[in-house]
Amino acid sequence: MNGKLITLEGIDGSGKSTAIRHIAAKIKELLPKRELIITAEPSDSAAGRILRSEILRATTEKLSSAELMEELFLFMADHARHLADTIIPSLEKGSIVLCDRYADSTAAYQGVTLKGIVPDPVAWIREIYRPWNISPDLTLLFLLDPQISLQRISSRSGREKFERLEFLHQVDRNFRRLAALDPERFVAIDASLGEGAVAEEALSTILKLFS
Repeated sequence: MNGKLITLEGIDGSGKSTAIRHIAAKIKELLPKRELIITAEPSDSAAGRILRSEILRATTEKLSSAELMEELFLFMADHARHLADTIIPSLEKGSIVLCDRYADSTAAYQGVTLKGIVPDPVAWIREIYRPWNISPDLTLLFLLDPQISLQRISSRSGREKFERLEFLHQVDRNFRRLAALDPERFVAIDASLGEGAVAEEALSTILKLFS
């Protein structure tokens, strides 16, 4: 595959969605001959639509162990469909794919919800993904103090079940662990900077793939 897969990861409120708009505009300007695909997970697949609804509705405390396992496999089903329908065909055409959240988010977030249900859930989830997943060419990890992230998202109309301080601290630790396990792929971005500075740092890192 001749395309490039670039994923953006980080806890809620770390500014990924804002940064991706700036990054996309610059890539289109600087690399006009390369098709750019902007996508996200959960995707628009049937599993993704269920997930978006369930994440807004439920709280972790209300879900049984079986329901939490069901949620994990919904994330995986959505990811598999996303790969088959969007990511792989785009990479085969030579496109640049920018993806807001990917399999690493599933490992980081579900790695918290599945604590006590399976041993070392982060490693367990990564191993399930390993035989069939596509590793990104680059993963930008937007790092931000969870307290600041909650302040940023406090004005949102609906609070998702993952948007709780202690939960986000654990997710942040999982992301940092994933980055340590794959240092050649992950690049940390200081998400506490202003929007412009964050976007510039991210863009500079991405452009090194094409230099």
